[in-house]
Amino acid sequence: MSKILLIIQREYFTRVRNKTFILLTLFAPVLYGLLIALPILASRFIGQDARVIDVVDESNKIAYHLPDNGDVVFQYSKESFESLKSKMHDKEGPQLILHIPKDLNIFKPDGINLLARKNVSVGVSSHIEGLLSDRIRQLKIETLKLDANLVDSLETSVAINIRENTLSGEKERSSAAASGASAAGGILIYMFIFLYGGLVLRGVQEEKQNRIVEIIVSSIKPFQLMMGKILGIALVGLTQFVVWILLTLVVVTAIGAAFAPSPEEIMATQKFAMNGAAQMQNAGGFDKITSALGTLNLPFILGMFMFYFLGGYLLYSSMFAAVAAAVDSQSDLYQFMFPISLPIVFSISMIGYIMENPDSNFTFWLSIIPFTSPVVMMARLPFDVPTSHLLLSGILLILGFIATTWMAGKIYRTGILMYGKKITYKELVKWLFY
Repeated sequence: MSKILLIIQREYFTRVRNKTFILLTLFAPVLYGLLIALPILASRFIGQDARVIDVVDESNKIAYHLPDNGDVVFQYSKESFESLKSKMHDKEGPQLILHIPKDLNIFKPDGINLLARKNVSVGVSSHIEGLLSDRIRQLKIETLKLDANLVDSLETSVAINIRENTLSGEKERSSAAASGASAAGGILIYMFIFLYGGLVLRGVQEEKQNRIVEIIVSSIKPFQLMMGKILGIALVGLTQFVVWILLTLVVVTAIGAAFAPSPEEIMATQKFAMNGAAQMQNAGGFDKITSALGTLNLPFILGMFMFYFLGGYLLYSSMFAAVAAAVDSQSDLYQFMFPISLPIVFSISMIGYIMENPDSNFTFWLSIIPFTSPVVMMARLPFDVPTSHLLLSGILLILGFIATTWMAGKIYRTGILMYGKKITYKELVKWLFY
């Protein structure tokens, strides 16, 4: 056991003292924070040029009823559409022309065109469409002689409050938060298993190719070397993960306090990007996000993430180490890696189905099979998995990585000192029972 601890210590401190590891661990959350802050800073301090739109209203129904804002300015032209169009490619010519035809039918408003010198963003087009919709709606009310207040009262937006009925009472739930946490949990587990499992694979390959392992195994058993390497890199991954969580919370909190947009800026952005109905539905969006996250048991989800990351990592990294020890060439490595990686790749491809069917029989079996359970169970967790399912999945995952570690150790013991021989699946099976 003391020799395994020495290998763990070596693997851990060799990597955490590496300058690349330190820079990546410390600056990744800062870069993530900058990605959040830069759009806010750009909109606040840099701004953008107002887009001037020349309006040619041949119907005389829309002109002078489209309000300006800081981003879009309407100017109404007396020139004909063809005349303005001919000037579009002049240096001082119009960049955007909104053409409203003479025969505009407010009950079927086809034929309205926005002629642009080059393509426009979705924000601009959505903003113009929203203003036109509001104006045509008003024209319909006037034409049909309807009561505007009565029409407003008929437009109803329904938001369903999801509440779970438990033995201890009702609890508020959010399907959006659950789906987001489901996708994030599954994808992160998938990424981390391959990221840190890849470190084990490359480490074993380097030691075998450099013949360093021949010196190491003279004083330590190959199985001890493999376990020390796997556990040492697992601690590296946990260290990096914990530091990332803490630094990300600090950075995001600091940026939120220093650069949070004012309510007026939030409303201005929403009005530019969304039309009238969408504006009302998205008002207070930040409060909704905070409230939705509050419906999740985040400490429990993070704790289970640690467990399934470690379980999945130990299971797959032991197999990665065995393959790296058995082969010499990259082509042989890819040949054996593909079938090993297939279960976890399949599980990540099923994330969409799992989010929509978290309690189906198919999802249940995927969540307890050790080769797919790390990703699938993390995707199920936000949807309140029964305790019996969690226990069964956890026990089978532990048994799974014990079994794969034992088998990998048998292959590693023989393969780590073998050079120049092309390995087949039949040969690997022989090593298992050697």
